[in-house]
Amino acid sequence: ALSALSLVLAANCDYSPDSEYMFEVMLPVEDMARRMNVLHVYESGRKAYDVLLNALRVLEQLDYVVVHRDRDADSGQNKPMRIFLTESFFTSRGMSVEDIRTWLHRYRQWAVASGVAQSMREKYERHQLKMARLGISIDGHHSLKNRLKQIKRWVVSPELRAEKQRVTSDIERALDGHAANLRQLRPAKDSDRYRNAWRRHAASGALTMAMQMALEKSVKEAFPQLDVTDAEKYYRLLLERAGVTL
Repeated sequence: ALSALSLVLAANCDYSPDSEYMFEVMLPVEDMARRMNVLHVYESGRKAYDVLLNALRVLEQLDYVVVHRDRDADSGQNKPMRIFLTESFFTSRGMSVEDIRTWLHRYRQWAVASGVAQSMREKYERHQLKMARLGISIDGHHSLKNRLKQIKRWVVSPELRAEKQRVTSDIERALDGHAANLRQLRPAKDSDRYRNAWRRHAASGALTMAMQMALEKSVKEAFPQLDVTDAEKYYRLLLERAGVTL
């Protein structure tokens, strides 16, 4: 149940660094239970998903998630209304802080370049409006807000972003010069074949952000620095591991 819940949480998480709070799960618990196949509906119409709730408590005790509970208007009981992943959710799976920051930066670049940033922002705003209509607010929960702000500072500090941009620009300039020399030694045709194929596959929605992150991590662990020394081979390996026919 822990693995199934973790997959559902990761697949339905908001990864946009522009959101007010990071890593919010954009799916009601009832829908999570349905996707985990642990939702039970009794003849009276009452719905139960104890397996999910128990697994969620375990993740909460491990500090893998932050849960805001509020009174449900239908049942009159307190239930998880907003769920946020913490940094421990990722680092416990072998991801470094720098990995997460890099992936989020790339995710934002992809969202802007592919034109989905606006729709993602609108989806987040609709979620916020829904919470407001339900009367679910965390404004008065100062310890919760401080924890969520801490998570965001951990992944997207302005100082780090500025420094990363400076370093990235320097590297890109150096690589551009190197690439110009390489282009003189090889035909330009299809030089970015696998890179473009990977970007199209990622933009198609066939991969969740979590799946993309896991694939990139596995290739980099198996072939360190390959994305720098031979980018086309790196992207070809990503496509092969994603099951894409080349």
